Amino acid sequence: MRTLPTYDDAVLLPGGSRLAVPADYGDLNGHLNVRNYVAIYDDAEWEIFGGMGIGAVEAAAGIGGVFALEQCLTYRREVLVGEEVSSHVRVITRRGALLHVVSYLLNHTRGEVAGSMEALEGWVSFESRRLTPFPDRAAEALDALAAEAAALPWQPQLSGSIRL
Repeated sequence: MRTLPTYDDAVLLPGGSRLAVPADYGDLNGHLNVRNYVAIYDDAEWEIFGGMGIGAVEAAAGIGGVFALEQCLTYRREVLVGEEVSSHVRVITRRGALLHVVSYLLNHTRGEVAGSMEALEGWVSFESRRLTPFPDRAAEALDALAAEAAALPWQPQLSGSIRL
């Protein structure tokens, strides 16, 4: 099993808004349903990417969007309905239209990293419906986040199944 960073390390990464897990995100076990982990990871990326010109505004305007191409999910700690969580994103690398990231689900109620989603994503032009290099502003912002992450004193343990 891959190890995850500490809560104190992961909380410093760019993150989405905090959310108290609502009852409708739960399942019959009383904890966060697996399908909603992905929703929380996804919502955080929309929020973070919006500041780079590749978010909801651009998608709604018919310009383009970030598409999921491959994902590797890890679950380490249970998250209960009502607990406060957020997703924090570490950019690994970007090349052309492709982006390699790891998102961490933080449980602020318990001070734990509950899980992760390593992903290969791509910028898709809505005009061509094909992978297209990231817009310059976004490429620069993503590259800066990758450089900041590479300088951190810890490195993520990656799955090995996603490479650029």
